[in-house]
Amino acid sequence: MTLHDAQPTAPYAALFDVCLREAADGGGSLMEMMVGKLRLLLQQQLRSAGAKEREALAESLRLLGKHEPRLCAGYPQALRAAFAQEVAGRQVKPMAAVPSFDELELMDETQVQESVEVARALQVALLASDHQLTDLNALICAAQGLRTVQAHRNPVRPELYVRTLRNQLAQTDVPPLVWLSWMQHMGATLGQELGAVYASLCKSLRAHGVTQAAYSVTQTPDLSRPASASRDAAGLTLAQLRRLLAGELDTSADPNSFEARFAREFESSGKEPTPPAFAHTVPAAFEALQEMKQVDQVMQRLAQRASDPAPTVPAPAQATTPVSEQLRQQARGLGQALGLEVVALMVENITRDTRLLAPVQQAVRDLEPALLRLALIDPRFFSHKQHPARRLIEQMTHRSLAYRSVDAAGFGAFMQPLRQAVDALSNVSIESAEPFEFALKSLEAVWDRQEEHEREQRKMAMQVLAQAEQRNELARRVAKEMRGRPEAALAPAPVMTFLCGPWAQVVAQARLADPHHAVDPEGCLAVAKDLLWSTQPGFAKKDVARLTGMIAPLLGKLREGLARIEYPAADAGLFFNQLMALHQQALKSAPGAPAPADAKTLARERLEAMFRDADEARLWLAPSEAQQSGFIDATDSLLSRPGFEPTEPAPRPADASPQTAAVSSFAAAASAIALQTWVELQVHGRWTRMQLTWASPRGNLFMFTGVKGSTHSMTRHSLDQLLEDGTLRIFSDHAVMDSALDAVAQTAMRNSVDVTL
Repeated sequence: MTLHDAQPTAPYAALFDVCLREAADGGGSLMEMMVGKLRLLLQQQLRSAGAKEREALAESLRLLGKHEPRLCAGYPQALRAAFAQEVAGRQVKPMAAVPSFDELELMDETQVQESVEVARALQVALLASDHQLTDLNALICAAQGLRTVQAHRNPVRPELYVRTLRNQLAQTDVPPLVWLSWMQHMGATLGQELGAVYASLCKSLRAHGVTQAAYSVTQTPDLSRPASASRDAAGLTLAQLRRLLAGELDTSADPNSFEARFAREFESSGKEPTPPAFAHTVPAAFEALQEMKQVDQVMQRLAQRASDPAPTVPAPAQATTPVSEQLRQQARGLGQALGLEVVALMVENITRDTRLLAPVQQAVRDLEPALLRLALIDPRFFSHKQHPARRLIEQMTHRSLAYRSVDAAGFGAFMQPLRQAVDALSNVSIESAEPFEFALKSLEAVWDRQEEHEREQRKMAMQVLAQAEQRNELARRVAKEMRGRPEAALAPAPVMTFLCGPWAQVVAQARLADPHHAVDPEGCLAVAKDLLWSTQPGFAKKDVARLTGMIAPLLGKLREGLARIEYPAADAGLFFNQLMALHQQALKSAPGAPAPADAKTLARERLEAMFRDADEARLWLAPSEAQQSGFIDATDSLLSRPGFEPTEPAPRPADASPQTAAVSSFAAAASAIALQTWVELQVHGRWTRMQLTWASPRGNLFMFTGVKGSTHSMTRHSLDQLLEDGTLRIFSDHAVMDSALDAVAQTAMRNSVDVTL
């Protein structure tokens, strides 16, 4: 729900607006205070500065004086606009959001510094106004008619003040490094003054009888993010991390390191050098994995080789800590040291990720020594998405999300080769990325063989769904043609429902099956024309004989067409009963005059109202298609079983209630689900883990796949409904590896901000 979903209750609506105006109008005084204290600070620094610094400080003072009037006048207006956007529900991404790990490499130093200064200003504001903000959140939520506190519903929270301050400074012609230095000091003043602003707003709300909303204590763990690491790696800052990812640090201080030798060979030959020989160091486990004849044979070979002598440089998993310390002592240069730090943080974040089962966490933990060794020769491997080591971790963690428990079917077969590969990497000399690439390819070959049958099932299901959507798209156009016929205006509702639904599918199926692309290959449109004529009101005497003679052939052609799309006999029977009644009525009633023009107009309007969204609202899957794709019908639509089901959520009325808005939020969540997202689906009372593996181009059909090739497909409407009912929930829409690396960036941001009051 957004802010506009629950407007302030009538007694407090005016008071709520007054509070927002008071907060915005106070922006002028806030800006005057921030500029005034900044001026005093710059003047003090100028008096004690050296010759080189004086010029820069004097210029900063000049620019501050130049822009002071504009800042003081513009800040209240900008705050008013920001508050209005919040109330209207048009929130934007917070400026203080930590950049993702992968975004850092694309940022320059100024952008990184801006992120740090915005985050620091926000933290100062939060720390300085924490007590008053707690009270204000409770009061302003109550003024909006909320029973419990929802801090994000407070439109005057510190984030908006900080974000607006940043925007105001960025819109000047002041060099970024100058206004960023301003913000560092202005943010501190803002934090100190916000406490008084919030205390004043609280006093005003209480004076008008507002009672605080209650704080609810809930525990809703975020399954998509790892728990915070226990160690903050105090030496790693956001600026250092960016320099590491951008390759600006000396990562090859050792002239004999792999990177140094690689670079020298590349420069001398102009060709990519050959990696160090690896064949003689291939452990027994890799050798077994490489054969890939049958998974069972591979498993047997792995067991037989378990007692083989270990190759060079033994590094048992249980000695992780000593190895880590030893490698840190070997690090030469800041690049290598930071690379080791990032790897250690990354591994810790992954092993604390609650989405991973314990054996997978342990496998990553045991892989740490090999990753640390790799970091010494390739300190930025984690920043290259296609690097074999990063892809290995991504594959082993992402694939493991298919299993809800260690007892899940197939988990043992998944873990056994993975465990062998990790053990092999722990006992091999790491002189390049090749061991990781070998391990990755070997494991992918094992997993691909295990999933060969499931892959064929998924492929067949996707083909079925793609064909079904193609037919439905064509059927929508056919239905539109049906509604455009002159006879459609006065046709009975059951007839038009039939023609725009099942029979449109029959026409579409015939066109798709016709190699010559004829308009009416099976004569289905001619049948539709006869059906419309036979159900028009006001038959003349001369038409009765024609109607009597055409009923039997017409019914036969209708049954034949419905059989081609496997339309259920029970549903067909219901329509034929209605059609029989219409024909009997036409034969028994006296001949009538043609309908007047105004009656035709009214009928046309009713028809258009009835079918205005029909071409977008229903989707048909034949029983065999539904069975092959594991189709789930989450609704009881009129023509389903499995039949026609809505594919689009109903449009939200202008006066929708908060409950309706909540439903809309589920629809938005369904639209945002990306391929490869893991979900948990309740089927027949049992939860199962599945992955979104296919979505139709129009976004009307989705297919989820579980282990052993099980598939479940559904329309978007069903997906919305299942999310709303809680029988489908998103388990992981963010890769484990990405989450771990983003957490590293968050740690670096915390170290960069490091604000205490």
